[in-house]
Amino acid sequence: MLLHESGSAESEKRGYLIPEYYEGARTVVTLPVQFFTNGWVYALTDSEIRMYMILKHLAARFPDSHALRGVYLSERDREWLYGISRDVYEAHLMLAKFGLIQLVPNPLRHRDGKVVEFDNFLKKGGVIPPHRFFVMGDSPFFESPLGKMRRALLNYPPSRDQMMRQKS
Repeated sequence: MLLHESGSAESEKRGYLIPEYYEGARTVVTLPVQFFTNGWVYALTDSEIRMYMILKHLAARFPDSHALRGVYLSERDREWLYGISRDVYEAHLMLAKFGLIQLVPNPLRHRDGKVVEFDNFLKKGGVIPPHRFFVMGDSPFFESPLGKMRRALLNYPPSRDQMMRQKS
């Protein structure tokens, strides 16, 4: 039995669960040493790190799906399997801006993730598809986070000119 970090089961409100085996094999989430040595561990928020690790886990669990069309996290899995709130899930927006993941374009959604003509979509009985993601691998961690984060933060929100260029 794996022990709690404090060494006592009574010290945690939520019981610790031993990670399960999926599809007959254990999935392991790895991070390169540069995640720590280049300072990414300090530059990302706890929510961003947690969401990144979840997406890495999904990519390891479903490698074929990840390679073909990306992985997704349903609301049920988000709450039941990973125990994260919607706010933590929204950290994917910054992860994409930093180049750590890529959000798969979906014609049913605007660039900000909102469903196109949401009210009409629901009236027609449409099922809202989840966001899909590609994890970009370890190469983004091989450089300092400062340049990527600076570019991402200074370029948000996009200027009117940038938005017009994206439409054409």
